[in-house]
Amino acid sequence: MINEDENKLMYLFIYLPLVRKVLEKDMEKFKKAELKFELTYLTYLEKVTNKVGIDIGKVKREMYKKGLTVYEQGRDEKGYCKYLVVCRGYRQDVVLLPQAMKNKVAEHLAGYLEGTPAL
Repeated sequence: MINEDENKLMYLFIYLPLVRKVLEKDMEKFKKAELKFELTYLTYLEKVTNKVGIDIGKVKREMYKKGLTVYEQGRDEKGYCKYLVVCRGYRQDVVLLPQAMKNKVAEHLAGYLEGTPAL
């Protein structure tokens, strides 16, 4: 069975790359916008993006130590996001609703922007 710590790592492994992708897309939008303090916003978003990247690395190292692997299996016919989690010989299918994922990504993003990340 997958324990609570491994479960947390699994979800961080799924959500943090999505948080980074949102930040990168937003940085591109800031670059195209004509803002008075564009450099300030971009510098801040770049620092937050780098912090997310560092945390992704920490999550991956911890997953490796615990023998935890997450495989993305795409979407099913209803649009649900499917993942296969393998840990110490146990296999678990995880199915996530896109709207629930969006909400969790927004939570993590808010945490990083407020200076209180999930890690």
